[in-house]
Amino acid sequence: MIQFSIFIFCLFLTYAFYLLLSKKTETRKARLEKRISEALLYSSHTQDVEVNLARTELMSEIPWVNRFLVNLQSASRLKRLIDQSDLDLTVMRLLLFSGLAGFLAAMAVSIVSPSIIFMIFAGVLCAALPFLHIWWKRRKRIDRFLELLPDALDLMGRALLAGHAFSESLRMVSEEMPEPIASEFSRAYKEQNLGLSVKLALENISERIPLFDLRMAVTAIMIQRETGGNLSEILETVAMTIRERFRILADLRTLTTSSRMSAWILCALPILVAFMVTFLNPDYMSVLWKDSRGHALIAIALTMQIIGMAMVRKILRIKV
Repeated sequence: MIQFSIFIFCLFLTYAFYLLLSKKTETRKARLEKRISEALLYSSHTQDVEVNLARTELMSEIPWVNRFLVNLQSASRLKRLIDQSDLDLTVMRLLLFSGLAGFLAAMAVSIVSPSIIFMIFAGVLCAALPFLHIWWKRRKRIDRFLELLPDALDLMGRALLAGHAFSESLRMVSEEMPEPIASEFSRAYKEQNLGLSVKLALENISERIPLFDLRMAVTAIMIQRETGGNLSEILETVAMTIRERFRILADLRTLTTSSRMSAWILCALPILVAFMVTFLNPDYMSVLWKDSRGHALIAIALTMQIIGMAMVRKILRIKV
């Protein structure tokens, strides 16, 4: 029991360190913004200027490590995932923490069991947890963006219908819509104000937010700017199309509820049976839990279980 408590303590301690590193330092940013605002308070060129601190593009605080990571394509992709998840975290810090989590987990398992297979499995699993957290945050943010996209397009369409310029409609979205869509459109508005073309500013949004619906809206806007037409009506049509996709996806989820529940029950059944048999007859399952050959079988079974769950999830995800 003491060894198990040490194992749990190490895992939760590692996760607490990760949350501490990935949490936004809003207090520090607010203090820095206040100091900059006070420094520029009496400047004649800073009236009605909002001071924004840009996210650092460094992949590491160590210069030579940063130069090395910049040349790696995988590090650039990881940096893009971190930016899309809206976490104030560098690539180097993420990799260091992932390695630390894997090492602590392996050491904790070595206290419970001397099996090398268990140590490797626990180390790899815990080292992957930070990446899974980033993936979850990224997906949550992108889903929220997609949820707000139809309302943003309707707002742009109404702004154009009222006689505002296209750039002004971007500013209205950045001011009146909630996050995360406000910050992305605000960035596009500032980019085109600083000289970037509207096409490149919109393409940058679609690169930062990899959504088919957003790409469809950007493509429709670009075609209208080249061929002409009623942009307000086009934006309303695109917004209506996105809402119809939401409705169809909701209907599909309703129709496949029983199939999805059956799939997850089948995936969880072997694990539940193993624990139930262990509870009813510990001697019968002791070979599986205590023998090294049983440990190898558990590792193989968990790997196949994860692959099967991924396949089931892939089958149940219907694209519309």
